[in-house]
Amino acid sequence: MRAFVKSTGYIIVKWIVFYTYQFLEGNSNWDFGKANREGLFLTVFMFLGLPVLEINMLYLPVKLSFQQSYWIRLFMLVFVFCLEFGVGWYATNQNFEDWMVVKIALSIILFLLFYRKQLIW
Repeated sequence: MRAFVKSTGYIIVKWIVFYTYQFLEGNSNWDFGKANREGLFLTVFMFLGLPVLEINMLYLPVKLSFQQSYWIRLFMLVFVFCLEFGVGWYATNQNFEDWMVVKIALSIILFLLFYRKQLIW
């Protein structure tokens, strides 16, 4: 259970930092006075949909990778980050964007911070 909480925390922190980056980079002006119920539902779905999908898709491969030898673990983690990139690419418009590189770099940096003890030879 502790591993699931840690993995979920990692993904939640990653998405909070990423959404903060997107908000600051986008120079968006929000007007909540014009929001309707459908717009709010879509916003909540977009903010929560991809993180929940990542929690469900990536928890098991990451957990299994820590039970393997170093090189197999490394290969599995590279696969997980490629899968994460693929989900982001497919879930959007199937075009390469700068935010995809930022998200993967952020994922790797936060992963190294959260799991530094498990990554030791």
